[in-house]
Amino acid sequence: MKTNSSTPQKRWAKRSLKQQLLYKFLNEYGYERGAVVAEAIVTDILQLIEEVYSDRLPPCYTNWPAVPVDNGKSPEIHQLVNVRLQLVTDEEVALLNDQKLCGQRIARKRFNQARFVRWCREAYDQGGVLTQLDLSLLSGLSAGMASYLIREYEQEHNTTVPIRGTVHDLGPSVTHKAEVVRRFLKGQSPADIAFELHHSQQAVDAYIKDYETTRKLVQKFPLQEIPALSGRALSVVKEHVKLIREYEPQVRFYDETNEH
Repeated sequence: MKTNSSTPQKRWAKRSLKQQLLYKFLNEYGYERGAVVAEAIVTDILQLIEEVYSDRLPPCYTNWPAVPVDNGKSPEIHQLVNVRLQLVTDEEVALLNDQKLCGQRIARKRFNQARFVRWCREAYDQGGVLTQLDLSLLSGLSAGMASYLIREYEQEHNTTVPIRGTVHDLGPSVTHKAEVVRRFLKGQSPADIAFELHHSQQAVDAYIKDYETTRKLVQKFPLQEIPALSGRALSVVKEHVKLIREYEPQVRFYDETNEH
């Protein structure tokens, strides 16, 4: 007796997203590596879809594709990591109604600042880093405004926020580099600095090495020659000079020892 190969279960299975994708791979996309490999690819795609569009997210949360922390400085991003972000908290909403902040007309600025910092830290804790563009898309503000609010927060709180430009050492800002050196000069270990400031150990070691290079050069050459000799931007050298004068006043500058 023949069994009916076209059971309702099998007919229904053919309607599944997995079967539709497999059909397209094997019959419409010109994929030539066989059904086994195609099925493995489709399984990965479906798993990714489930992660990104999970219906188990609590209210006020979203899944967001972030650059992996270990992506490094390369502008090429070959894969993303999905992070779960809380769009807003009760404490942040309260900032909008804070009488003192409203009186100073900075309530909305503090609101956005708090969200940006928290989003960056939430993403970092999950293995991802957000960019200025991410903050812009999440908030509806410009990327420039996001950058300004992050920098202002870092300066006011003497800390760094784990945004991609800082974590992967991108962009012209020297604020986080100076903070690394400042902590080192105060006696903090490079390992602790890397952990607290969300930097790689390699980046922290490089910042300290650059500072030590500047310190040696300022004792032997005029200040205006240091950028060319060290290969570092003038803004970085100026920051190093400020740190030397503040934390190592015993260092004798070439310009000072050769004054007539």
